[in-house]
Amino acid sequence: MHLIALALSCAIPTEPDPAWGIEVLRQIRTEYALEGPPGYREALGEKPQPLFNWGVGVLMSAMNGAARIDPAWRKDLREFVEATRAYWNEAGPVAGYDVLPMPKPADRYYDDNAWMVLALVEASDILGDKKMLGYGEAALRYVLSGEDEKLGGGIYWRESEQKSKNTCSNAPAAAACLAVYAKTKNPTLLAKAKGFYAWTKKRLQDPSDSLYWDSISLDGKIDKTKWSYNTGLMIRTAAELGRWTKDEAYTREAKALAAASEKRWLVDGRLADEGKFAHLLLEAWTFVPDADRQTKARAALVWLWKHGRAENGWFSPRFDRAPEPGQRVFPLIDQASAARAFLVAR
Repeated sequence: MHLIALALSCAIPTEPDPAWGIEVLRQIRTEYALEGPPGYREALGEKPQPLFNWGVGVLMSAMNGAARIDPAWRKDLREFVEATRAYWNEAGPVAGYDVLPMPKPADRYYDDNAWMVLALVEASDILGDKKMLGYGEAALRYVLSGEDEKLGGGIYWRESEQKSKNTCSNAPAAAACLAVYAKTKNPTLLAKAKGFYAWTKKRLQDPSDSLYWDSISLDGKIDKTKWSYNTGLMIRTAAELGRWTKDEAYTREAKALAAASEKRWLVDGRLADEGKFAHLLLEAWTFVPDADRQTKARAALVWLWKHGRAENGWFSPRFDRAPEPGQRVFPLIDQASAARAFLVAR
């Protein structure tokens, strides 16, 4: 029997256990293995292909969580970080992580690279390896190259289609600047973080509920879809700006955003969004500690562990429902998102 499925027969948990995240990673390591870099496939239930770079960043963050808790995972983490160098595309104007391994024509996303910065800086800290911080700094240079003065600033989403500037590229770019700033104290990065935060707040915050819309196109049209991770990264950035600048206005904004996001996405004891977004909101809440909200978030993760999986043990794309009965394809990013959530819950 699948090891995750076997856990269903164990005692009913009342608190999330980081061991759940490690168990999910063990199964990913076994069942998603793929020859060639980065060693993992995009999904089970379909023709094998390498993991897309968004999933690479999520899986690295999950391995970071495991390596913090269990030093035995440091070897896997180090090997995975080096394997992901296969995605590094040296093509100009600025080198960056590509959507798939090389060699191939450049197809790079600024948000993918921002997620890599956050994961690499964390990996560098866990492993005590400055080379990985260097990888992160190089990826951040690519992210920053996506900024121009159209719409008054902001970073595009995709290099090859510079049609929109998205919260999902600007909010994590600000957070990435702060992650590298924490290690280097480069004042330019603090200024950049403040600038991206202010631009996103001005252009993409919904004044009716303070949550964040998806994107704005160059003609000024706004896509008003709301994903939990967009608000989550603005919470994280505001909290970190408050910490580094000592400006209480940022801290107040972080707290207000956290409360607004709880109202929107913590519904009936569940995190009501796709896991690849929701795990980042859950993590952002840890930057704004609130005992009542954290209790509710932990209960939502217990629900996910008990009810959010198929019979084969793999998780639903969403954190608030079980997989559809006929689901046959299980993307790795959904599994890694759940693993990261279990590993950072507190």
